[in-house]
Amino acid sequence: MSTAAGSRRRPDDRAGRFDPLTAWSALLSFLVTVNLVFQRLQSTAAEPSAGSAASYWVAAGLLIALQVGLLARAVRRGRGGLVLVSIVALVCAVGAAVVLSVPAVDWRPEPPAHTLDPNYRPCFSGSGDCVGG
Repeated sequence: MSTAAGSRRRPDDRAGRFDPLTAWSALLSFLVTVNLVFQRLQSTAAEPSAGSAASYWVAAGLLIALQVGLLARAVRRGRGGLVLVSIVALVCAVGAAVVLSVPAVDWRPEPPAHTLDPNYRPCFSGSGDCVGG
């Protein structure tokens, strides 16, 4: 089997060959995404604990790192279709990490309800009841 001098490929880079590293990384990405969804569904506290916020961002960071790694692997292997799928998956991973975190981890407590002082008397122009004039 002869190859052109400029297009040397490793034997395991053949198109269509099963790549266990890519498959396991994709499976791990799926499992981490499921973990993020479960964290989002289980969050009911108004204020998250520091541990739950850290746990969420570690999982989100792992997901994004896996997707960047899969994209780099697809580019290195010269697999155009896999590069396209990896780009879409990376965009979806970043979107999921951001969307699922709000408000589950980055909770913002609702502002306190403003109540009027029962002794408050409104001041109308020309009434002469206004303080200071």
